[in-house]
Amino acid sequence: MDTDSFISRNDAERTTFFEAAERYRTDVLPSKRGKQQDGYVLKRVTEEFGSYSLAAITPAKLSAYRDERLKAVSPQTVLHELGMVSRIFKAAKLDWNIALPKGNPVEDVRKPSPNNDRTRRLESLEEDLLLNALKECASLWPHAAAVLAMETGARQSELLSLKWEEIDLEQRVARIRGRDGGKTKNGDEYRDAPLSRRAVALLNSLPQATRGKVLPLSQNALQLSWERAVTRARRTHVFGLLRELLEKDGFDEKAQEREVTALKFNKRAPSEATINHLADIDKHDRVMVDLHFHDLRHEATTRLAEKLEMHELMKVTGHKTTRMLARYYHPRAADLAKKLD
Repeated sequence: MDTDSFISRNDAERTTFFEAAERYRTDVLPSKRGKQQDGYVLKRVTEEFGSYSLAAITPAKLSAYRDERLKAVSPQTVLHELGMVSRIFKAAKLDWNIALPKGNPVEDVRKPSPNNDRTRRLESLEEDLLLNALKECASLWPHAAAVLAMETGARQSELLSLKWEEIDLEQRVARIRGRDGGKTKNGDEYRDAPLSRRAVALLNSLPQATRGKVLPLSQNALQLSWERAVTRARRTHVFGLLRELLEKDGFDEKAQEREVTALKFNKRAPSEATINHLADIDKHDRVMVDLHFHDLRHEATTRLAEKLEMHELMKVTGHKTTRMLARYYHPRAADLAKKLD
């Protein structure tokens, strides 16, 4: 105290993480571009640390949380969650004058290394399986979103911000904006993307309006529809393979149908042959497995690269550097071999 180096822990001990998180939700979150996604992350970390005081949250507690979460989610998700905790501590210190004698505990936690080198593309019959499954959705919007994603390379949030008044079907140009019509992920106000004939045909088939969103659905609704469609597409594919294998085993059409029905409705146990075939399919066949909506951006970028120069492609996708663009360009070696001829 005599040297003025003493920092009181009182405020940090009196303030719970829940109270700080709620203040962050009220004061800071509304100004963030990704406030909806940040809201989910904030809810998750509050459930974990809400009952602790700010002084009680230590690097050791955060490290234990990191290790446990990595068993269930990706390193990138854990990074987002630790980042949210860190931002709350920074706001407490800089904006709310809450003294933190031991500093921001997140700074002393080793961060997991994210694995962003994803190369997933649509393989074999996956595009047909996916689009057919999306057509079975209760509305036509999820199917439309997937087609536009494959044709434009736009992100999910950008597609959900598309407005009719910013689309010129005659010139075949769409103005792409970021989440909720704000700046794009790379900080631009917008970018103008060319529309393929397939994209124009899709847009012409939709109920049109002079104003308003092209795809009037929420991100959560689109994600749920996507996940269910991928599950349906996988099931359709697996049942098709199963029928072929059962036919080779001597099962006639009626017997095949009985086996598939047993799986669909779980009314009776399937035969041993069916169980063995399903295990083999699950082990060796990856069609419609681990497919994310964002993978369509990888697919679109690779397809567009066959038609556009690098600098043109960057204008379409919105990437600032060729290094970032390269993460989304995944040509197949067989396709490159054809170009050598």
